[in-house]
Amino acid sequence: MNSIVILCGGNSCGKTTTLKGFFKVKGAQSPESYIERKLDGKRICAVSFGSPQEQEPFCKVELVNGNIKNRILECENNTDGEPYILIIPFTMSVSNADRTKLNKDCIVEPIDELKKKLKVFVIYLRKANAQNLSKKDALMEQIALKTIETTKDDYDKSAELEKYLREVVIKSH
Repeated sequence: MNSIVILCGGNSCGKTTTLKGFFKVKGAQSPESYIERKLDGKRICAVSFGSPQEQEPFCKVELVNGNIKNRILECENNTDGEPYILIIPFTMSVSNADRTKLNKDCIVEPIDELKKKLKVFVIYLRKANAQNLSKKDALMEQIALKTIETTKDDYDKSAELEKYLREVVIKSH
């Protein structure tokens, strides 16, 4: 069975940096299409390091679900039927203009939809000095299986992601 790992966090919490570190991507440019890495013989993939919520119009649940479906299809096309683990970053803010509101529907509803068909693991990248931390913590308390702390000076959590993938996700795969 294929699995989805949701890397969820607010703005500037380290989602992209963590993915770049894990997939060993150098430089400023993030891939906008399929990327893969083998870990303990399992295919770990991503399709863009951008969040499905960040497309225009910002955070429409049906568009987020469609974006996720397209990522799954691209992963399936590239893995030739082999099992895979797809990592998808999720942003928590409603928009860059208004970071005080959480896009709860665009997080919870897509995750609930995914859980109907796949194993889903939610990791919360918790930035200690983030705005609205209590709101983010309350939301993630309901859905995150793992919390990884980040700070403005320490936000590459690729080693922690790799450890979690090895110890939890791959073992359940």
